[in-house]
Amino acid sequence: MSSVRKNGFTLFELIVTLAISAILVMIALPHFHQLMAEQELKRIQYSLQSSLKIARSHAFTHHSNVVICPTQNFVQCSKQNWNTGFLIFMDRNRNRQIDDSEYILYTEKTALKYGTLDWRGTLNIPSVTFNAQQGLPIGSNGSFFYCSTHLTSKRLVLSKMGQTRAEDINIC
Repeated sequence: MSSVRKNGFTLFELIVTLAISAILVMIALPHFHQLMAEQELKRIQYSLQSSLKIARSHAFTHHSNVVICPTQNFVQCSKQNWNTGFLIFMDRNRNRQIDDSEYILYTEKTALKYGTLDWRGTLNIPSVTFNAQQGLPIGSNGSFFYCSTHLTSKRLVLSKMGQTRAEDINIC
């Protein structure tokens, strides 16, 4: 009589394994979303700060107004769509729009999933403009608001001197 040994799981073992896996996923998923939201916030904060420095530096060194504006198609500025992305361009005729003689210096795809991004400036203009002479914001001091669905929301304040600081906020 030969004994044949079969390897595999019984139905009961499979159900227990799946139940334990489902419980672990239910516990880990909220923590995963929390971690991803924290990473998105850090990325956006760093990206905005470095982009503002780039724009300020180009305005000062090239003696031309430089604009940071929201964009949907990464070719033209839009009214309010910071959640998709933004671009930086040299604005030679000072109309805050990209014309044929002007070129884009930098684009950034934000693609936000865990929050929204908005700019609120002093002149209710949806873009930030840096002056050609001093490299300072032209009537554009204000704040970027990152309103998170999972974390404490942040405000990135742009001063009249072009410096930034981050603050926690309760209400967006």
